[in-house]
Amino acid sequence: MKLKQFVVNCFGVNAYVLSNNAGDAILIDPSVSVPREQKELADYIQFEGLTVRRVLNTHLHLDHVLGNAFVERTFNVKAEAHEEDTFFMDIQEEQSQMFGIPCPDPAGPIGNYLAEGDTVEIPGIKLHVFHIAGHSPGGLAFYCENFSGCPILFSGDSLFAGTIGRTDLFEGSEEALITNIKNKLLTLPPETIVYPGHGLPTSIGKERENF
Repeated sequence: MKLKQFVVNCFGVNAYVLSNNAGDAILIDPSVSVPREQKELADYIQFEGLTVRRVLNTHLHLDHVLGNAFVERTFNVKAEAHEEDTFFMDIQEEQSQMFGIPCPDPAGPIGNYLAEGDTVEIPGIKLHVFHIAGHSPGGLAFYCENFSGCPILFSGDSLFAGTIGRTDLFEGSEEALITNIKNKLLTLPPETIVYPGHGLPTSIGKERENF
């Protein structure tokens, strides 16, 4: 099994590719926004001989969906996310104006809704879905109990190394975010490696020290 990370777009989003030995792949937040980034992702998929089976968005803020349209066209797979975030698809232009960035290739409709307790699987890789509202109403995190011998968590913009996601935009809630982090994420094994939506990896054990 392999895990590949790309740092993409002007917001420095961490895009992840998980793949098994059979060549099946899951993309998490593949927010490639310019031709160079799109080519790097497509070239990696081709070089590794991968078939994209699932595309997951941890949440639907603009910086995390800038590559959805490209990924859908290129790999014929629609992104999946939480239903409570889908209103962001209707305000992509408003978000682009707010952040002063172009949005020439708006994301299309979500293909499937994910919710607390769901699982996303390809052979050898099973991701448990956590609903972590707070940074956004429909924020998600994805947990794998055993990825090449180690538990890993894709925390989106909920939990970062040494801090948490902002909650001052688009129906965010600091109270909800902290509660969800404490009750759902910090209860995971301390050795769990946390791969956030931005910045460097951390671990659950290390982040417990901040709460």
